[in-house]
Amino acid sequence: MPRKPKVQRTPEEKWQIVLEGLKSGNVAETCRKYEIAPTLYYRWKDEVEEGAKAALGGRSAAARPDLEQEKRIKQLERALGRSHLQIEILKNVLGE
Repeated sequence: MPRKPKVQRTPEEKWQIVLEGLKSGNVAETCRKYEIAPTLYYRWKDEVEEGAKAALGGRSAAARPDLEQEKRIKQLERALGRSHLQIEILKNVLGE
């Protein structure tokens, strides 16, 4: 039996499917209706929850990339400052 081609769903469609599963309380039926695997439904549900926590200011996995990016920016700024200081020292030594 050949596999069915993947259906590309928009974020809005995924949200509606997750919401329908939550409202009905019957995830298996929702998955059959939209022809998706229950594992895919739960992955979408987890992503919805992470996004909601991040939107509300929680320290969820969805919010972590921003914190990691801030940390990386601070590291790069410090490295840039050190490099600038080294350049100024070399200029003074060389008399430029």
